[in-house]
Formats: sequence, structure tokens, C-alpha cells
Amino acid sequence: MVDIKTIKDIPREDLLTGGTFACSGCPAILGTKFVLKALGKDTIIINASGCMTLTATHPFTPYKVPWVHGAIENAASLATGISMGLKAQKKKANIVCYIGDGATYDIGMQAISGAAHRDENLIVVCYNNSSFANTGYQKSSATPYGAITTTTPIGKKNPIGNILPRKHMAKILAAHGCKYVATASTSYPIDFMQKLQKASKINGFKFIDLLSPCIPGWLIGDDKGIEVGRAIVQSGIWPVYELENGKFRLNIKPQMLSVENVLKLQGRYKHLPKNVIKKIQEQINREWALLNKGNYWGAVEY
Repeated sequence: MVDIKTIKDIPREDLLTGGTFACSGCPAILGTKFVLKALGKDTIIINASGCMTLTATHPFTPYKVPWVHGAIENAASLATGISMGLKAQKKKANIVCYIGDGATYDIGMQAISGAAHRDENLIVVCYNNSSFANTGYQKSSATPYGAITTTTPIGKKNPIGNILPRKHMAKILAAHGCKYVATASTSYPIDFMQKLQKASKINGFKFIDLLSPCIPGWLIGDDKGIEVGRAIVQSGIWPVYELENGKFRLNIKPQMLSVENVLKLQGRYKHLPKNVIKKIQEQINREWALLNKGNYWGAVEY
């Protein structure tokens, strides 16, 4: 495994071929490619039921590494079993749960919490598209305030859409005492791959929350996933940081672009009135007032 410092260091070999059933322009499948570029052949991928389980359809697979499809609720338990089996055989591999926010924040949270509590030697990457995208873009607890999903539509009684704030999954797992917790974005591949490589060298449970815009669910163009993801980071909506042994480090200092302009890039927010957008902007400003002082635990995420 070559340490990735610049784009020139990224291995040329692709361990994920083309021809998957992922949506055109899908950043989450690009994230899978980044995982394999960073970690190499000695990697086992576990996908819980979700968008990425469409990438391999029996008997065909686009993966040049072992790939396992688990139920949506038990990816971390399945990964723990694989880890124990390798340990019994005195073998090593990077065991990566590459799972959606439904399988991380909601249905699979109990297995992830258990694995984190036991400090299992796993890397859990949540490709976070902020909905149950594979089954029709229903709300998850990763869905941000104000977003439209098929289960949070706008109407006369609810002109906002989702009325609840998103869950703080990275903070929840950091509170477990995990050795390494981070956020990342598919729009910043070098940062993500460096975090993967750092995580692979740490013995214990590691978690990376990966912002992965959803083309059909967020109502954006096939060619806009990277642009939208970059704008979200640069507006401060999605802070990119890492917590290594409890020490907070900010990886990308955003330009603090106008939140209103960034939300306009996504069809799921086009209904929002200016007073709601102003509320979101104020919440993000409060969060960054704390983050800029190194105060991670007190930060307020919208």
C-alpha cells in the first residue's frame, strides 16, 4: 500500500470494474473505488442491503476483492465474524463495512454500536446520501432539516419537508471511545483516501461518515454530484474533520459560501422559504463559531 499524498500517488489499478447497476454519476460507487485505491487488494468489502448491493448481481461481480452482501441490520456483526475467522487462521485483511446511512444511523445502529463498544478491528464507512435511497428516498435520521423525501413531502400542513434535525452519528461513535472517527466527502478524494489509510493502521474500531450526494434523491443532474458535494463542504454545512484518540482536527476550512445558494443547487430544498433558510444559516454559523475554537462537542449541526 503506497501512502497517498497527492493525486500522483493514487494507484492506477482499478479493483472495481465498470458495468454496475449504480445510478449514472453516483458518488457512492466512486467512494467504493476510492476505498479500494487506498487500501488495495488485501481488503474485504461488506455491503449491507442498500444502493451498493446493486453493484454485484449473482453470479456477476465488478469487484476484484472479496465482497459480501449482508442484511441491512447486521453488517458490523458480519464483519466481526469475518475478523474472528481471519484471526483464527492468523491472517490479516482490511475489513471494510461500506454501508448507507439507513444501515448505519438507523436499522444497523445496534450492531455498529456493539462492534464499537467491543473495539472490533473494522473500518465502517457510511456512504451518507441522507435517505433510504435504494427503496425510494425515504427519510432516515441522517436526513437534514428541510429536505424533501418521499416520506417527508411538503403540503398545506407541512410546508417545510423534514422537520427534524439530522443525527450526529460521528459524535455518537466518538462517545463510544473509538480510536478514530472522521467525516469526509466524495468530492475530496485525497482527504478521504488518506483517512482510510490512517484508519487501516489503527487496531480497533474506526468510523468514517462519507458525504455522498444522491443524484435522483437530491434532484440534481447526473454530472453534478461532485460539484454539489464540494459546495456543501465549502458552505460549512458538512464539516470535514477527524478525531484521533479523542483529539479533534479540522481537515478542510470552508470558504463559508452562502447556504442559500448551495441549497438552491438541490431540488429537494427548492421549496424552502427564506426564513427557514436563514434559520439553517444561523445554526451553521453557531456551529462554526465553536468549531473554529476547537470546540467539537458543543457544536450544533443542522
